[in-house]
Amino acid sequence: MNVGILGGGQWGQALGRLVKKAGHSPLIAYEGKRPPHVLPSTNKPPEVCEQCDLIFVATSANMTRQAIQKARPGPHNRIVVAGRGIEPATGKWMSNVVQEECDAIRVGALGGPAPVQEILNGGLCAGVVASPFEEVRRLATDALHSTRFRLYESNDLLGVQLTSAFVPVMACLLGLASNLRGAGVGMHAMVLARGMAEGGRLARAFEADEATLWGLAGIGDLISAQAKPTNPYFQAGKALAAGSVIDGPWHMVSAILERASHKEVELPLTLGLQHMSKGADPIDIVQQLMSRSATIEH
Repeated sequence: MNVGILGGGQWGQALGRLVKKAGHSPLIAYEGKRPPHVLPSTNKPPEVCEQCDLIFVATSANMTRQAIQKARPGPHNRIVVAGRGIEPATGKWMSNVVQEECDAIRVGALGGPAPVQEILNGGLCAGVVASPFEEVRRLATDALHSTRFRLYESNDLLGVQLTSAFVPVMACLLGLASNLRGAGVGMHAMVLARGMAEGGRLARAFEADEATLWGLAGIGDLISAQAKPTNPYFQAGKALAAGSVIDGPWHMVSAILERASHKEVELPLTLGLQHMSKGADPIDIVQQLMSRSATIEH
C-alpha cells in the first residue's frame, strides 16, 4: 500500500518509518529545498494525493489548512489528522478543517504518546486511530501496525481530538505543579486528578466518550509528556513557576475555554493557567483555587 504523509518534519518522518516497518511504501510531501532523510518524498503535495489513497497529515495545527489546500485531496482519499485537535485561528477541530478545504469525506484522527526521537530510533510505542468510518480505521491500522507500533481503533473521533488538545494543557499544569516554590507530591497529585476531572467534564459536555481520556490519547500521552522534562508544554509550565512566560499551549487554552463557555462547563485549573500566561502571579492563582468552596468530588 502507498501511504501519503503531508509534512516533512520529524513527526512526518517518524510516521514514514512506521509505515515502512509495517511493510508499506511511504511518500512524504515536504516544503523547501531539503527533502527528508532517506524516505521517498516529493515537494509537490498533489502527487501524494494522486498516488496514495490514505493520507496522514503530520503538520502543526496552524499549518494543516494550508497543507490541505496545497495537496488538494479528492473524494478517493482517506485523511487521518496526526496533529493536535484545534486550529488556533478558528478554534475548529482539525477534522472539520480538512473537510472544509477538500472533497475528502472520510476523515480520522491519530492520538497517543508520540515520542518522536524514540520512534526514529526504533523504540516501541502505541497509538489510537479514531474515525466513524471503519474503512479509515482499517487502512490506518494496516499502514502503521507492526511489532514496533501497536495501533488501536476507536470510533470516538471528537474524543481523540478533544483529548489530544487537552493533554498539552495538562502537561503545562504539571510542569507548573512540579516546579512551583513550596509545591510537592501532594500538589502534583491534586493537579493531575482535578485536571483530568476537568477533561472528563469537557468530554461529557461534547458527548465524547470519557473513556478516551483514560486511554492512549489521554493519560498515555500525558505520561509521555511529563516523563520527558524537555517536553515543550511541560517546559512552559516550569517557566510559569519561575515567573516567566514562554511559548506554550496558550491558543489551546483559549480555544478550550471558549468552547467550554458555550457548554457552561467550569474549568478552574485551565482558567487559572490562562491568567498565569497573561502575567498573573502563580502563587496568587493557586491560593485562589485552594480558597474555593468545598464541594463533592466529580
